[in-house]
Amino acid sequence: MNRKEAEKVVRILLAADGGCEYCVSSLLKLFCENFPQFKELAQEAFRNRFNRELEDFIKEKELNGRR
Repeated sequence: MNRKEAEKVVRILLAADGGCEYCVSSLLKLFCENFPQFKELAQEAFRNRFNRELEDFIKEKELNGRR
């Protein structure tokens, strides 16, 4: 996958379940695990969309028992 393709995938993931930040964060976490070379792209997209850091949101979600 090249960067342009990764950007398309991330845009699709940002639209998951109407843009639900819980759904999007779960999908972006999987994306980052499988394509670590595009982790920064996913993090930036989440930050721009939700005004939060992806890793912080995931940690908070896991502490609250939402996976």
